[in-house]
This record gives sequence, C-alpha cells and structure tokens, in this order.
Amino acid sequence: MKNLMEQRICSSIAAGLSTAKMLLEGRTVEEETEDQDIELSVESDEERYVLERLIERLERISEDPKLQGVVHYLEQEKWLEYGVIIFSQYYDTARWVADALATRYPDEAIGLYAGASRSRLYQKADSVNIERETLKRMVAEHEIRIMVATDAACEGLNLQTLGTLINVDLPWNPTRLEQRIGRIKRFGQAREKVDMLNLVNERTVDEKVYARLSERMRDRYNLFGSLPDTIKDEWIEDIETLGEKMDEYINAQKEATGFDLRYTGTMEPTEKDWRDCSNVLSRRDFIQLMTSSWNESR
Repeated sequence: MKNLMEQRICSSIAAGLSTAKMLLEGRTVEEETEDQDIELSVESDEERYVLERLIERLERISEDPKLQGVVHYLEQEKWLEYGVIIFSQYYDTARWVADALATRYPDEAIGLYAGASRSRLYQKADSVNIERETLKRMVAEHEIRIMVATDAACEGLNLQTLGTLINVDLPWNPTRLEQRIGRIKRFGQAREKVDMLNLVNERTVDEKVYARLSERMRDRYNLFGSLPDTIKDEWIEDIETLGEKMDEYINAQKEATGFDLRYTGTMEPTEKDWRDCSNVLSRRDFIQLMTSSWNESR
C-alpha cells in the first residue's frame, strides 16, 4: 500500500492530500483499476506514520505543480486549440483535475471519462452525470476540446479528433501507456504529428516509474514491436522489481521462440535465395503434387 499511496500522491498533490487524510481518519478508499475496484486502508502503524509525514509536507505546498504544467501547455503552448486528453490512473486525481479545469475555463465543455458510471460533463459552471458514449460523440463532433480520463475507461476510447495528450501520472504497465497513446494516435487523427507530455515529480516514486518506463519502452521493439497484453499489473508488487520482471518475460520469450528480434526482415534478397536451391518445381509439377492425395504423394 505504501508504494501505491506514494505514487497516488505524486499523481496530484491536492487529490493525494485528500486521500491521505481520509485514510488517516480510518476511512476506506476505493481505487478504480482496469477491471475492478480495490479498497485501500491503513493497516499498520508504519503506514499511519508515513501518511502523517506526507500530509505535513503536502500542506506546505500552495499550488499543485502538475496542474500548473497542464495549464501552461493549454494556454502558452496553445494545446487547447488542438484539443487534449488528460490521463490519470486514479479516479480521484482525474476528478480533481476536471474540477480544477472547469473552474478555470467555465465556458469550456470538459468531459470526465471514467468507469463505474462516474463519467461527468462540465459546462457553464455546472456538472452532470453523463453516458460515456455521449462524451465520445461530443468529442467526435468537436463539442469537447478537453477530456480527462482514467485507465479503467481507456480501452475502446477513440479520440483521434484531439491532437495532444497529457499524462498526469504514468502507469507501471508499459502496455497501458501504449493504450493511452493509441487513443489519439490512430487512423483519422486530427494532426499529422501528435504531442504528448508526461508530468513527473523529481526525486519521488513518480520519477522512478518514468525512468523505468523510458528504459523499457525504448527497447520495446527489440523483441516483438510492442509489449503484449499478457503483462498484467499483478506482476508488480513494487516499482523496484519491474525491470526484473520485464527481463524474465523477455528471456522466456527468447527461449520459447528461438529468436531475439521480430522485425529483422529486409526488402533485400537473402544470401540464399531461390537461385541457390537444388530443386525448383515447375508450375506443372506443383499443381500435380498439390492435387494428389496423401497416399499418392508418398
């Protein structure tokens, strides 16, 4: 729980502070994941002590630096003109970001795309529950330029009319990160080249996740082009073991398949092409063999 709590707080200081206080009060917090809700609670004196220290430090921070980063890119870098999807793996962080942006841009329609019937539409200083299909339609029809989403609602979300992506936090699973990028980088995308921003707090578990993901995704094509869906979050009990688990998987794939690289093909002919074959079948011989029964061909 400690590592999950640290990353959750790094995801958003304001949302993390609220969650930490709830846990310290003895309340249970639900965490929205890809396919289920997980309940978090304080289970030891050590966890209680860590939360107290975190709350003390977070209360000294006047403004969330990640929200400042989001606003800077929306306004100074003109990303709002292209349309943006903002991802967090935590519902409370996504909700807080959507609330904050709705307050800053009261005339802008803002969507919160989440699981478990928690999607919302913010418009004209008000917010209402809304179906996810309605939000997707509004994006497709250019009625929404800001969409905040969780990973639990990510799969099947096609938002190629938006031209930029901001990761408020990064998932430990590299496949999930590729799924996020795939929401806007797809056939029919609005821009020839889409922009992506990863927000990371220095000297935190947030930075460890970013470094590990960067290392693994840099080499993701070395074996099979992209990481397969068989890599599940339950692999990872701690961010420190992510690299070890990834290496175990890759080495197992090498032994099972007998090759290291998937994409080693070339348009150039190989050294041993058809001219080096000792026997070449004519079309007549080929047809005869293919139309013969098994016993006849033997």
